[in-house]
Amino acid sequence: MAGSNFPFITDPILRQNLDDAFQHIVVLIPFSESATYNDAAKNSFRKTIIIYTASIIEALLFHLVDKKLNEQDLVDICWELTNKQVLYDVSDSHQIVAGDWKQKITATKKDKLNLGGINSLLKSKKIIGNVLYDKVDLVRKLRNSQHIGPHTSIKSFPKWISNRHSRSLAT
Repeated sequence: MAGSNFPFITDPILRQNLDDAFQHIVVLIPFSESATYNDAAKNSFRKTIIIYTASIIEALLFHLVDKKLNEQDLVDICWELTNKQVLYDVSDSHQIVAGDWKQKITATKKDKLNLGGINSLLKSKKIIGNVLYDKVDLVRKLRNSQHIGPHTSIKSFPKWISNRHSRSLAT
């Protein structure tokens, strides 16, 4: 554990993976701001920094789930209408119906959670507050904005994004 940026992580494999990802970010930061590289290269470094930052955050949130929640906490109970029968059509968009109102229990599978899902889960369980939720969601959006397909313009990650957001995430 000596020299780790994550000494509170007791799992040695997770701690080493977190330290390696963090070290990768530290190595990339000077390249992302260097005059030696063109804007495309610096943009690429910043994209990688965002991906690694999101990975670290996601791992730390999963660590929180493991430490703070149990199997029962991962169960959602909702209600669903089954055997629906229309009693009366009020309009094209409004019906009076009858049916069975049943409880539906679904278990959240941790291995199916992504950054947005785990962030929402921890907020709903009041383990993280609105401020941290919003900061994590910002990182999620930055990471997801790197997908090439859905853009209508060329996506870049200028220096101000990485600096401004890293400062806001640190507070």
